[in-house]
Amino acid sequence: MIFSFEIFGQNLNDDLESEIGFWVGGTFPAPNTPMDELLESSMGFGLFYRNHSFAPVLTEIGTSYGNYTSLSMQKLLSVPLYLSLNYLFQLYNRFSLQTKIGGGFTYLQIRPNNLSGWNPILYGGVEFSISASRRFKVGLRFDGYYIYERLRREPKIIRYLYFFPGTYDPRIQNSLNYKLRDGAVYNFGLMVSFLY
Repeated sequence: MIFSFEIFGQNLNDDLESEIGFWVGGTFPAPNTPMDELLESSMGFGLFYRNHSFAPVLTEIGTSYGNYTSLSMQKLLSVPLYLSLNYLFQLYNRFSLQTKIGGGFTYLQIRPNNLSGWNPILYGGVEFSISASRRFKVGLRFDGYYIYERLRREPKIIRYLYFFPGTYDPRIQNSLNYKLRDGAVYNFGLMVSFLY
């Protein structure tokens, strides 16, 4: 009888304090926003590291990559870096749900003008995972980040374009309509992680 209680009292992830993983999936601007009207959805991927020392509250550090095209010549590259606090809900012994909230910065590059810089972000997400073994997890994750672009200054090069339009090509003229706007990006993908 004592033996059975000892078995059921154990957790699959006992003594495993660190987790490293990656995800692959779709990345897209938030629907019905100015970014969504200009940019197409794309494939993305990301890496993350978690610490389980203070479970059920986990700390997560991560990054991802997204490259968005448009109907014009312009493209947007986004590489966010974030730190978040995750709350772990252990549904059953092998199933878990995490909610995430945090912040960080994202590197944005607009092409072909090659305007780039770092913008602050607010990060959040949800993740459902299954422990396939003691050290291996698979799951689905949905997260996103809100980009605070209005905190930046307008690039000086844009001021000069107003005086030298140079062409009547509408793809180039769109660059003259440069505005600092906040935006949001969502990621949805398959996740694989390893605990050690």
